[in-house]
Amino acid sequence: MTSAKDSEDRVGVTDAVDALLWQWVDHINRNPYRQVTRPEWFACTGELTLAEQVTWFGMGDSGWSHDELPPGLGKAPVYAGFYWLREDGKPPVARACIVVVPLADPARIAAADWNDGYNGWEPAPLEGYAVLCSSPFDPKRSGDEGAEAHLREAKRLIEAGDGEGRRANYAEIITDPDRGGNALFFPVEGEERSGYEAVEPDGTVVCLAFIDYDSS
Repeated sequence: MTSAKDSEDRVGVTDAVDALLWQWVDHINRNPYRQVTRPEWFACTGELTLAEQVTWFGMGDSGWSHDELPPGLGKAPVYAGFYWLREDGKPPVARACIVVVPLADPARIAAADWNDGYNGWEPAPLEGYAVLCSSPFDPKRSGDEGAEAHLREAKRLIEAGDGEGRRANYAEIITDPDRGGNALFFPVEGEERSGYEAVEPDGTVVCLAFIDYDSS
């Protein structure tokens, strides 16, 4: 099962969540060497079905995985910041620059320790796409015909979204029908990827933020 939704098809961003999303942008952009393009808007892009880890692909030989998630949490909302990519002679297309996954309520996230991210990785050959998923899905698994088919379908959906001028252009692919496992594919333009965690004193990760950026 696949889907590609405009922002009007999803529940709106609440004021508390909206403030949290922009705080992540400001937090990340304190670093002059790893600044994300400032989004023009945020959209809820659905929910990510959680497993033992959440992984952000679109970088080096492997994705960056995050564990120590709050126990008992089966799904988490996903919010993406988009901007219009404008190229001469072409209609503008929406591109993602930041993806935020709250794993607790905004007040709990705000009270946590927001780290300064991990070092960027050279992007993997996903041809301009970054992928947020939970294990065991791996969109780059060599020889995996299912993963290759998912990537082709995601590209098809996003290219169609470009043609329609979708503001929240991404693709959701159901990768594990038995448990509802899914992966979210985002079109990106930057040279590198990075990610951040909000962590409580006991090590529990209460929020994840992922970026696509050009190194300075």
